Amino acid sequence: MFSQITPMLGLSDISMESTASRLEETLQIVRQINGEFKDPNLTTFVCVCIAEFLSMYETERLVQELTKQEIDVHNIIVNQLLFPEKDAKGNITCKKCQSRYNIQQKYLEQISELYEDFHITKLPLLESEVRGPQMIKGFSERLVNSSMV
Repeated sequence: MFSQITPMLGLSDISMESTASRLEETLQIVRQINGEFKDPNLTTFVCVCIAEFLSMYETERLVQELTKQEIDVHNIIVNQLLFPEKDAKGNITCKKCQSRYNIQQKYLEQISELYEDFHITKLPLLESEVRGPQMIKGFSERLVNSSMV
């Protein structure tokens, strides 16, 4: 069967032994990488989501799959959070901002309950895209010092 398929793939000059040898080498590399992914001293996965239903749902699916694959995951970054400005009475002046804030607060509560044993980092929605060394530096400081939020 191998000899019938290889010409169709343009591999007619490759022998079965050569291919088997390459596959064995690749398999060893895959096993090594798999071991590194499963070693929490070498690898941990950081989930990044936004405080909305679909993102939270997909994050939960990701956490379950990573856990099933024995990959360390105990950090979640919740990005693009709204911290709307308030008037002198403490009221949010923008109705759309108030609505979005309420939605985000609902999902933040769910994230906190669902992942109570995780380290959750909350980051604000920024006024512009993070580009360039200065903005990356500022973003990384917020990321490391999540108490800034």
